[in-house]
Amino acid sequence: MTSPLPLVTLRPMQRETTTDEETQPQAEGSAEPLFTPSPRRRRLLSLLLLAGGGAAVLSLAPHWPKERSVDFRLDGETGTVVGFDVTWSRAGGEAEAVSGSSFRYEPGRAPKIVHTTVHLPDGSYALDIRIDRADRSDSMQRTLTLGDAEQITVPLR
Repeated sequence: MTSPLPLVTLRPMQRETTTDEETQPQAEGSAEPLFTPSPRRRRLLSLLLLAGGGAAVLSLAPHWPKERSVDFRLDGETGTVVGFDVTWSRAGGEAEAVSGSSFRYEPGRAPKIVHTTVHLPDGSYALDIRIDRADRSDSMQRTLTLGDAEQITVPLR
């Protein structure tokens, strides 16, 4: 006859814990990060990220529209001027207008300087200008490059 085997109760193995592990409970299923940068490396990464963002902003800045004040100086006889129209288009590009202004005056009341404000990015623009007089209309084209200047004067002869 064989003697029956004794019943053995298995208990999970316990490992020794340090005081740091005991004070920081972890949620079930959570894992420790594989890579934890040092404070110095974290600061360097932050500075690199800031520098990259700054470079991106600086490279895009010329493409953002800026408000510019433009004065069209009407040389010659202004007493007969009854209207002034200007249309802005990208030079060398599509002929589609990107901005424009139109002014009407009573005969003899037109100013020598027609002031307007445009909100356009830097670059070259083709201006189609029409000056309506009591007896005729004059048309002209000008090319203007917008850059750092916020105040521009365009003489019209």
